[in-house]
Amino acid sequence: MGSMTTGQAMAFLADGTRTGKLATASRTGAVSVAPIWFVVDGSDLVFTTWHESLKARHLAQNPRAALTVDVSEFPFAFVVVRGPVRIDRSAPDLPQWTERLAARYVPADRVAEFGKRNAVDGEWLCRLRAERVIGQSDVAG
Repeated sequence: MGSMTTGQAMAFLADGTRTGKLATASRTGAVSVAPIWFVVDGSDLVFTTWHESLKARHLAQNPRAALTVDVSEFPFAFVVVRGPVRIDRSAPDLPQWTERLAARYVPADRVAEFGKRNAVDGEWLCRLRAERVIGQSDVAG
């Protein structure tokens, strides 16, 4: 098993179309995990969420989260990121981010459609600051 450097872990997160699993908690400690699309922007993981979603409600109450991404094929690898989440409830650059997110996950001929669909009032732009990063490669190697 090999520990990843922070740089290797961030490159792992940015690779391909890996979906993140975002863990949030309410003020009272009720936890939830949800799959998300995200992009790496420096030491931030950028994603969006609908303002009425459970993760939005949790983040509004408790703006910290953890995200994990893994490769579930031999020899297995994973990265876990923890840190504060900054929420922009009316980001002027939301359309650019929703297109960037779509460009990572949908076919090229549908990027504009998905970008526009998600750049609407009520969609929040969120940045998870990678304060703590743990990555392991070749877990079963």
